[in-house]
Amino acid sequence: MKKSKQAKMLVAVMLVLTTVFAGCSSNDNNSSSSPSNDASGSASGESGSKHLELDVSMMGIQDGFDAPGAENDVIFNDMEKKFNVTLKPVQLTWNDYMEKTKVWAASGQLPDIFPNVIAVDNKALYSSWATQGIIKPLPDDLSKYPTIERIMNLPSVTPLKVNDKYYMVPRMTYDDASDWVLDRSILYRKDWASEAGYTSDPNSFEEFVAMIKAVQKLHPGTVGIALQNKSYIDTQFLGSFPEMSNNQSWVKEDGKWIPSYTSKRVVEGLQQLRTLYNDGLLDKDFAIQKEGDGFTKFLNGQAFISYGGALNSAANTDTFKKANPGVNLTDAVGIMNIWPAADGNRYTYVVTPYWSEIYFNNMMSDEEFDRALQLVDFMASEEYSALYKNGILDVDYKIENGKAVSLLTADESLAQKYPITNTINTLAQWHGAFYKAGKTVVNANPDVAAWEAVDQATFKKFKAEDKPAPLNFDIMLMSTPAKNKLAITTLQDDEINTIIGKEDVSSMWTKAVKSYESKGLKEAIDEVNKRAEEMGL
Repeated sequence: MKKSKQAKMLVAVMLVLTTVFAGCSSNDNNSSSSPSNDASGSASGESGSKHLELDVSMMGIQDGFDAPGAENDVIFNDMEKKFNVTLKPVQLTWNDYMEKTKVWAASGQLPDIFPNVIAVDNKALYSSWATQGIIKPLPDDLSKYPTIERIMNLPSVTPLKVNDKYYMVPRMTYDDASDWVLDRSILYRKDWASEAGYTSDPNSFEEFVAMIKAVQKLHPGTVGIALQNKSYIDTQFLGSFPEMSNNQSWVKEDGKWIPSYTSKRVVEGLQQLRTLYNDGLLDKDFAIQKEGDGFTKFLNGQAFISYGGALNSAANTDTFKKANPGVNLTDAVGIMNIWPAADGNRYTYVVTPYWSEIYFNNMMSDEEFDRALQLVDFMASEEYSALYKNGILDVDYKIENGKAVSLLTADESLAQKYPITNTINTLAQWHGAFYKAGKTVVNANPDVAAWEAVDQATFKKFKAEDKPAPLNFDIMLMSTPAKNKLAITTLQDDEINTIIGKEDVSSMWTKAVKSYESKGLKEAIDEVNKRAEEMGL
C-alpha cells in the first residue's frame, strides 16, 4: 500500500471491520496477493504529469504480466505511457475474487482499481461500502471523462446512485440495454422449415406450432425445441408477456408495481409451454439436461429449433459440418424473429447492458483518482476495443472494402503479441458492441466469418424492426431492505413443474406465487410502491 495512504488506512479499518468482515468466510490476507506496498514514483512523463503507480486487481491479471513477451506488449506499454502510469497487477481468481475483495476492504488493503459484482447483485453491500467511505464516489462533473459520462447517464445506470452519488463505473457489454437483441436468439433450421413450406417468420404462436409439427413430419424422431439451458425457457414469454423474458423485472398492474412473475400475464406463456411439452414439440429432457446438451442436439441435426446457443466459434461450426455433411451452415440455419405480442409488436430481450462494475479505493489521492478515471474512460472506449479486438492498424490489420482484414500470419495471434492486453482488456468493458457493429477483424475461419456476418446483419435487422422489452430500471434496480432480501430460489423449478404438471396451469402458478409470500414478497412490494410513489414513478 502506498505510504501516503497509510494514515487513512487505520481509520478505514475501524470503519469497516465490524460490518464488512463479518460477511467474509475467510481470513485470507496473504501478503503475496495483496495490493502492492511500493511507494509511487515521482518522475515526470512525456505529458509533464507526475508519474503514478496504480494497483489493479482482476481475475488472472498476473498471468498476463508473467506471459512470455509481456514486456514487449506494445498496446499495453503505449497505454501506460499515454497516461504516465505504471499498473501494478494484483492477482485474483474466479474462485476467490469476491471473498478476497471483502477481506481487503475489511483490512484497508483494497487495490486502487478493482472490478466486482456488487451494485446490482448485492445492493446492501454496495450501499454499505459507499456510506462507510470504502469506495470512492465519482465526481459530479464527468465531462472530462466522456465515455464514463455517457455510461452514467444511461437509464439502466442512474438507479445505482447512493445518496445522489455514483460509487462505481459499470463494465459495459453493449452500448445500451436494447442491444441484447440476440441474447435470447431462436436458432432454427430454415432449410427444414422451407421444405415444409415455411419461408418466413411465424406471425403467431399457433403458426409456430404448425411449423414445428410440419417439420417433424418430414424429419421424424427429431426434437422440436431444444434449450441451451433451462433458463432459456423464458424466451417463450417474448411472444406474450415480454417483461417476463427477464424474470428479475417488475411491472405496474392495477396501479401497483409487482415482480413480473407474480403477474397473471405469466399464465399465457406457461400455457404455451405446457402445450408444446404435451404435444411433444418441446424437448422431453429439457428439465434434466446439462448446460449445452440441447444446443448440441441442434448442432447434430437432432433438433429443429434451439432457444439459445451460438455458432460464432470454430468448435461449433465444425460440429455442425461433421453432423450435417454437405449442408452449408448459413444456408441451413437462421435466427427466427419472435411472433408479435398482443399489441402487434415483436419484442427482444432486455437486461442491464453491463455485467459487474469497476470500483476505486477511497484512499486514493485526487490525482491518482483522476488518472484512474482517465484510464478507465479510455479502456471503455471504442478506440480501445479496436486495439484489443483488431490490434494496431496497418500493423496487425488493414481496412479493405470497409472491413477489418487481418495482417497476421498463420503463426501469429494478438494474444501472443499482446499478452498483458489479452488479460487486462476486460477491466472496463466486454467489447460486445464493437463485435455487433461488425468492426472486428473478419474471422480467418470462413465458416465462422460467414456466421458472424449473419449474426451482425440479424442484430441490425431486429434492432430496426423489434422493440426492446419494456423494463423499468428505476424499479428493477431499486434498493429497499425487503426487496434486497427477496430471493425466490424456486422460481425456475416452479415454472418447470407447471409446464410438465397435470393440474390447471393457472391454479398451479397461483399456488407457487402464494408460497412466495412467506419469503417476504408482500413486504418487498409494499416498500417498492412506497418508494415509487415518493419518486413519482
